Order: sequence, then structure tokens, then C-alpha cells
Amino acid sequence: MSKRVISLLSLLVIVAMMVAACGATPAPEATTAPAAPEATMAPEATTAPAAPEATTAPEPTTAAPAAVDPNASLNIIFVQHALCAWDSFWCTVENGIKQAAADMNIDATILGPDKFDLEKTAQLIDQAVSAQPDAIGLTVTDADLFRAPIQRALDAGIPVLAYNAGKGPNEDNLAYMTYLGQDEYQGGYQGGQRLVADGGTQGVCINQQVGHTGLDARCQGFVDALAEKSIPAEVLAISDDPASSQTTIADYYAANPDTDVFLTLGPNGANPFYAFYQEAGLSADQVKHGTFDLSPEINAAIKDGTTMFGIDQQPFLQGYGAVMFLVLKVRYGISPAMPVTATGPGFVTVDNVGVVEALAGEYR
Repeated sequence: MSKRVISLLSLLVIVAMMVAACGATPAPEATTAPAAPEATMAPEATTAPAAPEATTAPEPTTAAPAAVDPNASLNIIFVQHALCAWDSFWCTVENGIKQAAADMNIDATILGPDKFDLEKTAQLIDQAVSAQPDAIGLTVTDADLFRAPIQRALDAGIPVLAYNAGKGPNEDNLAYMTYLGQDEYQGGYQGGQRLVADGGTQGVCINQQVGHTGLDARCQGFVDALAEKSIPAEVLAISDDPASSQTTIADYYAANPDTDVFLTLGPNGANPFYAFYQEAGLSADQVKHGTFDLSPEINAAIKDGTTMFGIDQQPFLQGYGAVMFLVLKVRYGISPAMPVTATGPGFVTVDNVGVVEALAGEYR
């Protein structure tokens, strides 16, 4: 190769390098591309049905903490419409609260009425707000009745979370963080479907707390499921007193002897049903029974065939999770992503009752 050709090639290489260097100069302009604005449009692009719901949620009124302190001493108050002292289901919820409080080094106070009394529960929410705690967990048993005191908590900048009872901030139209619990309507609906899969003549939903929106939703789901099979069903109101409730159930059955599908809504309905069932000399061949929640009595009835299922909403998770979410919010500014954080429904039957039996009343 001649020296002239080599010189020409060398010149071309140098020119190419200069062009490449000049071509790199627009790179800083690329950093001004509107990447961030495009990212903010992501919710509009998604087709998931949850996104439109999230955009309609009430605006949260609480702010993230100014500084992270994982050892901050916290005082959290929990307001419930029921207590372990008179409803055994709540013992498991409260076990979850107490265990989480110990694990996370916080002070937890549990408030509730001495019987089912929503007016008193609303007053206890105001009492909790007046104490100015770091956060409040509560059962939104009646969103309309509880709206004013809950809003006072939000206006005071107190983080609020609903557990066990509620429909989420969207449906309740209250800017609390999330509802941690089960879909009550679906629990009743799916329970009804299971009970009448092989047919039935007449159904009854036994409700120990009429006016509790969650329990009312369970009964509505049950009634709707039976209506789809052209099976009539109604709601029977009882109380949290087992003796009077047994009498009410017995009187109902005497007046409606064709009733062969029963749904109870927890131990306070299931236990008087079992007493009635035994006294009436009934058998699983004559009536079908399903219930919400678990207890030693319910587990035994599932095992011996009296009860088809117990609908498990994981009450320990509701209590433990309520503490966890509130602690994360106050200490780190971390919030749950969805308006409803589901814990159920799940069905415990004779096939899986052995797995949860040893934990019932404490963790299940």
C-alpha cells in the first residue's frame, strides 16, 4: 500500500473521530426529554379496574412524618364495636393487636362498648380523638353514624385505618388509609351457594347484630344466593345473649318448620343455634348449617357434620395488620396501596379443619 493511500486513510479516520465527537454534543439535550411527565401518565394508560376507583378516593389528610425514627414511642388507640369480653371472635382480633404491639414496641389501647351499641361506639371514637394518639384503628360498622367523629380524627391529622368492618375509603367516602377485612357480601353469597348446591326449601340468616352494616351485607349475600335458586330466605334478628337467642331460633323454627338452610354469622349466633339443634333433635340430613368464623365449638361441629363450613376472615391478621400498617404510616410514611386490603372470605370445611383447629381462638 502506498504512503499516499495510508495518509488518506489516516485522514479519514481522524475526520470520522471528529464527526463522532461532534455528534456526541447533543447528548445533554437528551437529558431534558420529558421522561418524568410521561411517568405520571401511567395510571391513565392502565386498564385495570382498580385504577379508576383509586382516583376517586378521598384525599388523605395526613402527611408523612418529618423524620424516620424506628424507635419512636407510639400510642395507638383501637375502637371496636365489640370486645373479647362478650364476643369470643374478638379475642382473636385482640390477640393480634397485642402481639403486634409487643413486636413493634408500641402502646395499644382497645376501646369498645359493654354490649352492641353503635351510638356508644361513635362516642368512643370521639374519646379516642380527644386523647390525641399517634394513630387510630377502628371498625367502620356504620359509616354514616361514624362519619363525623372519624372526620374529626382526619382533620386533626391523625392517621386512621379501618379493620374488620368497613367498605374502604371509596365506598365509605372517608379518607382513612384502607379497610383491612373481608368482603362481607361475598362471604354470605358464596356461603349461600354452598349451602343450597344440592337444593333446599327455605333459608334463614340468623343475625345477632342487625344494623351492623357488615353483618347485614352477609345476610343480603345469602338471601341473594338462595333467590337465584328460587329458594325463599329471610333474616332472623337475635341478640348477643345465648339463652334468649336460642329461644328466638326455636320459636322461629316452630313457626317455619320447612326451614332447612341456616346461616349464622359468628360464635354468638352459632352457639345458640347448636343448643337449639340438639334440643330439637335435628340432624344434618334434615337441615344444613354454615357459619362465619371459627371457635372450638364451631370446629367440633364441622368435624361431626353438623356444620358444613366456617367462613374464616383471619381475625388475627386483622388485628396484627392494623397495628403494622399504622406503625409503618407513622414511623416511615408508608401506606397500603389499595382501598381494600382483603383478609377473606376463606372456607374451613371437614377437609381442612384439622389444619386450623389447634390455632382457633388464638390465631384463627
